[in-house]
Amino acid sequence: MIREESAEDHFLFPTKAQPVTHTLDQPRKTTERAGFRVDLQGLRALAVLLVMCYHIWFSRVSGGVDIFLMLSAFFLTSSTARRIARGQRPPLLDGWLHRFSRLIPQAAVVIIGVVIAAWIILPSTRWLELIDQSNASLFYWQNWYLSNHQVDYYAFNTAAASPLQHFWSLSVQGQIFIIWPLVLAGSALVWKKFFSRRSFALVAGSAFGAIFVGSLAYSIHITATNQQVAYFHTGARLWEFALGSLLALALPWLSTLPEKIRRIGGWAGLVTVIGSGAVLDVQGQFPGFMALVPTVAAALVIAAPAPRSWANPSGLLSLPPLVKLGDLSYGMYLWHWPMLVFYLEVSGNEKASFLAGAILIAASIGASWCTTKFIEKPAIAWQASPSFSRLIPQAGFKLIAQFAVVALGIGVASLPVLAWENNVEHRRALAAAQTDTDNPGANATEDWDPSPAALTLPLATELDSEWQTPGIACEGPNAPEDKRIHFCEQGGDFDGGAPDLVLLGDSHMQHWSAAASAMIEEAGGSWILVYEPGCRYGSDADRVDETCSDFQDAAQDYVADLAPQMVLTTASKTVAAPDAMLRSPGEQETLVDNYAEMIQPLLDAGSRVIAMRDTPRYTYSIPECVDSNKGELDNCDGSAGYALNSVNPVEQFLDSKDYGNQVVSLDMTGLLCPDGVCKAVIGNVLTYLDDSHLSKTFVLSAKRQFATSFKEATNWE
Repeated sequence: MIREESAEDHFLFPTKAQPVTHTLDQPRKTTERAGFRVDLQGLRALAVLLVMCYHIWFSRVSGGVDIFLMLSAFFLTSSTARRIARGQRPPLLDGWLHRFSRLIPQAAVVIIGVVIAAWIILPSTRWLELIDQSNASLFYWQNWYLSNHQVDYYAFNTAAASPLQHFWSLSVQGQIFIIWPLVLAGSALVWKKFFSRRSFALVAGSAFGAIFVGSLAYSIHITATNQQVAYFHTGARLWEFALGSLLALALPWLSTLPEKIRRIGGWAGLVTVIGSGAVLDVQGQFPGFMALVPTVAAALVIAAPAPRSWANPSGLLSLPPLVKLGDLSYGMYLWHWPMLVFYLEVSGNEKASFLAGAILIAASIGASWCTTKFIEKPAIAWQASPSFSRLIPQAGFKLIAQFAVVALGIGVASLPVLAWENNVEHRRALAAAQTDTDNPGANATEDWDPSPAALTLPLATELDSEWQTPGIACEGPNAPEDKRIHFCEQGGDFDGGAPDLVLLGDSHMQHWSAAASAMIEEAGGSWILVYEPGCRYGSDADRVDETCSDFQDAAQDYVADLAPQMVLTTASKTVAAPDAMLRSPGEQETLVDNYAEMIQPLLDAGSRVIAMRDTPRYTYSIPECVDSNKGELDNCDGSAGYALNSVNPVEQFLDSKDYGNQVVSLDMTGLLCPDGVCKAVIGNVLTYLDDSHLSKTFVLSAKRQFATSFKEATNWE
């Protein structure tokens, strides 16, 4: 994953077997000839192969990325520290341009390829996210984007992998490439002013040691409290880079240890590097102290004797095929992940077979070879070109060339992203220009003739705005005092009295709120929506979540104290897929398990309860299905007989009780599933915004039908 330094930066370590006695501050006292560590190229190759194999065949994380991060700081610190120790100034601007001019060309090509492929292959429900991720990846901010967009209840496509997700580690690395030279420059300044008689490695090592201890402590803490954020957090990863820097500074001293000890440590480290991904839960436990396992193991490999003998790990890692792959490791990391994501998307498979995985690995190697040979190497060669030496000094030309490579790479990669954004904006403008006759939704008549050019609404790129919160936050006497109630909305004319209607439950109550609130407000009444996502009111099964259990208790007291005229709840519960006993979703639909007990306090307070039947659920996203089946929308429809019980569980419940008119049933199945077919699109409007929640656009189109059904069920005027 890491981009290698220039070849001269790798002539850092002795290649002969004799102990090394010099330090970074005494480079001229040794008679050893510095040599290029080809075994470290092999270590790179091994790490990237582990990453690819675990991703492709096991859907796991190997720990290879952690080794890459450590290695990148190892190389950077080695080259910079040797320059400082020789009395040269630490490179800042030229160092930054040097590294990013090598990183950006291949990254830009991959981003361009991903943008074009995603635009063509992926459903438009994912476009906005990928546009944002393209920019975040290009500007080395992807890790923070992923950290700030962790899975939440209302997030779309959280199960769908992003073809740019792997750029998180490159972003962390890019941030370190900016910070680390500053740390080294600061250490050099302190060394020259206060400790010039001591070793520079000691001064710099103190700085990196402090970073290591502080970051590791923070990493352990945040991994234990919020592992999803910790995985992408730069602060939780700093210690891995600090470890690489400490190793680079200490390696001359480590080289004086007995060769046998270093050889045993190297082999133990190599075995650990290979096996850590199989033994450790990298995705769930890193980057806390568990990440010490692969990184320290890699450090042992680096500290092992460098001569390429079969007695040393370097012999295995110096095999020509591994060394060649090490040269391509950066591109291999860049290409393998989007290739895997697009393959799974197109094939519909959850995992790659052995053959498909082998082809993906070969394709990644081939793509890396192409971008390395035809993109990266020409860019590097051009930076060293003496063509303008008569007009511009060579050093000045090199800086200008490096800046041009960085700017050109970012600029060219930004063009398809901007084109994609413009396409989205164009579709928004077209949608805004459509009339009600283009998208009548639930009001479509039998003789309605849809326009072939009209876009289906809501646009798949606008689904985030389809969640229904039709009012304002509850205030005044309606504001819940109990902090266990997190979501409360109100609307209408309260006129100092109790609300006419309270909608109580989870998101499946929330998704009817636009129609219910419109009905109440048109009648001059008032309403309150109190809900907790993923928490069905009355369900003991949902109480395993402490937040849900707290909400149900608090909401029961809150609504009973309000004593509204009516309380609307979702009384049954649907599922999307067959269970272990192969029962269909319809056979599994049942009444909420503790419904009778939970509505009793509301009835005792004098409220009427409207027990609503749950809506059908799907095993797939309706917008994504519609986006992929233009002209064949029937492919996205479902069967009411399959999705819902043949007998409404709410009706069965009421038949077994003696509530009279104090509890009544409301069933909107006929609206969603006319003639027994649950429609994905009605009147050129998406009925659902995902796999189980109704879209606000459709519900608003159906407010007349909802009001009619509600009034028929309750005799409310």
